[in-house]
Amino acid sequence: MSYSYSSFIRIGRNDLTLATPRLFLKAKARPKLSLTLPYQIEFTLRRAKRDGSDRPCIVKWSPAADGISSLVLLRHIDDDSDHLERLAVSEILKTSEEENSVVVANGQDTSSLWELPPGGSVRLVAKLPESYYRALKAGDSTYTLLYPGGEVAIWEWGTIQENLGRELKARRLMSEEKKKLLPSLVIPGGARISFTARAEEPRWPEREAYEARNGFNAANVAEREWRLELGVKTMRLREGDPEPLGREDRVPGAPILSVSVALECAPTVKLKGVFDVAVKVTYEGVCGLDADGKRTTQTATRPILFRAWSVLALEEDPREGFRLYRRLSMNDNSVNNDPWEMCDLDDGSVGFMIVDAPDKAARVTEHAHFMSLRPGESWTTFNRLQGKNWSLLPNNTAPGDVYCYGFNGAVVDWWDWGGPEDHADTVVMLPCWEAGRVVDPADNRGRQKLVVTASEGVIFKVME
Repeated sequence: MSYSYSSFIRIGRNDLTLATPRLFLKAKARPKLSLTLPYQIEFTLRRAKRDGSDRPCIVKWSPAADGISSLVLLRHIDDDSDHLERLAVSEILKTSEEENSVVVANGQDTSSLWELPPGGSVRLVAKLPESYYRALKAGDSTYTLLYPGGEVAIWEWGTIQENLGRELKARRLMSEEKKKLLPSLVIPGGARISFTARAEEPRWPEREAYEARNGFNAANVAEREWRLELGVKTMRLREGDPEPLGREDRVPGAPILSVSVALECAPTVKLKGVFDVAVKVTYEGVCGLDADGKRTTQTATRPILFRAWSVLALEEDPREGFRLYRRLSMNDNSVNNDPWEMCDLDDGSVGFMIVDAPDKAARVTEHAHFMSLRPGESWTTFNRLQGKNWSLLPNNTAPGDVYCYGFNGAVVDWWDWGGPEDHADTVVMLPCWEAGRVVDPADNRGRQKLVVTASEGVIFKVME
């Protein structure tokens, strides 16, 4: 049998009384839940601007004991919000009635005692317990966590300071109509979050052993850190971003060029300091195929000449180029969808540019955009992220911010076998502003596409 949301509301707005503050609850969380990562739920407990009293009040309310532990887990049937089934969740350890019957307003331990003036609110965050995870399955099903309404047994008019040192006991009012004890203060139900569940890929190899030793919640935190490190190594930092170019994108028969990046300073940089990142391009070999059709690296015997500018600066495809990310907060007060945000690397220095002038001829052995390498040889250049009077970091960068800088990959627009002595007379046509892709030969004369794969990122932290 299926039900609508209203079927699971235990306490509604009709249960509000005129003699008490009017409190309401909202919930917020990510739209996707990973079955092996922490899942944070943000509750906002708000008091109405007008509820018959201009006095502040204090309430005892815990996001874990009063919020999370009360949530009803529902599964949508055919993604229809009017057809829901309740899923069984194992018993969650709740605060005993004795523990919840009295609290001392001492002005120090305010972990669950909150002060709310009219129109005031408090933002609280808690992690979803293991028992809820166990009821979920990865796939296309949509789930909802619904707050059915709850009771606030301990509350008082006034501020914490005004009640300092006082024992606040659970308040109850006798209902003549229902002939039973009712809570003196209620929070109507209805707050909810909906999400889908997914399994992480690739699996963390140490997951099972770590969870056996340390428990489910600790394993979630540890796996999050492992995945952050993996993302830095592979430049796959945000869900939904185009995947960086990898080994599987290489073309058999083409040279293999790899890129590595390294800080030319300590991993902590000054907020207004000058710092560079070294970019090293290495000619590793030639792409081949093994018996299973997987890309392999074969020994190269010939030098190559290629347009290095297309590795460093051309980004016509969203999978290409350098990336700069800033790591957002990952503490227990964060419900960010992604731990990283992408930063714009455009320094705005292009200015006025003529684009309709004649194309320019470039001799590949003389033009600065082109580089020759022998097998096993490397070429290093430097990308400046911050100068004396400018920076590619966001304007709101502050001490403590953590950044990741790396290379997403690139497709070289022109390359050929041979060294400078073989290409003394080779000329290609560039657009008039030179920074665009080679105009002629536009298809590199049919040679295999040279795909340069992504690098591992470098991490640095901004200090004062």
